[in-house]
Amino acid sequence: MRESKATNSRRGRPSARDKILDATLELIGDIGVPAVTLDGVAARAGVSKGGLLYHFRFKEQLLAAANEHLVHRRMAARETEATRLPKGRGRQLKAYVLASANNSHGDDQISTKLLVAGSMTAEAAEPIRRYFKERFPPFADDVGFERAALVHAATEGLWFMDVLGLSPFSAKQRAQLVKTILSIADGATLTAVDPK
Repeated sequence: MRESKATNSRRGRPSARDKILDATLELIGDIGVPAVTLDGVAARAGVSKGGLLYHFRFKEQLLAAANEHLVHRRMAARETEATRLPKGRGRQLKAYVLASANNSHGDDQISTKLLVAGSMTAEAAEPIRRYFKERFPPFADDVGFERAALVHAATEGLWFMDVLGLSPFSAKQRAQLVKTILSIADGATLTAVDPK
């Protein structure tokens, strides 16, 4: 059976659009959102300005697509973590905790720059808002609202402290905190822990 051209292109080299979005996220991580230009993205992606404009006519469109691309990368990181965990209740919740805590794809610096930018239009930030809104309900359906909410709030709090450089925890304390969050995701009751 022959595969379609579209299937082959997805399995082969990344599309120009993906190259452009990866380059956009790299630039955001390097220089921040306000300094990103269409010319700079085209140069980083190794495409012509016309090639970039074929996909994205305006910077706002590019930023919205870059946010969507970042969401897909975060979802892929979560799925990678899920494959390492045993099947069962709480698997996706624990995968989310691990993907957030481990930053295995290195996207936290990019997320920080997007967060700090403040100049993103409502349209550009919509994929991130949608991701946050849609991410939680399946966790609650799986393990119950209280447990999912506590794990989610703790994970997001840890992430925000990390990306803003405000965490009061040593590396050892942070590792213990992640273990505690994971045990709560598994259904453990909260107990006092001395990470010293």
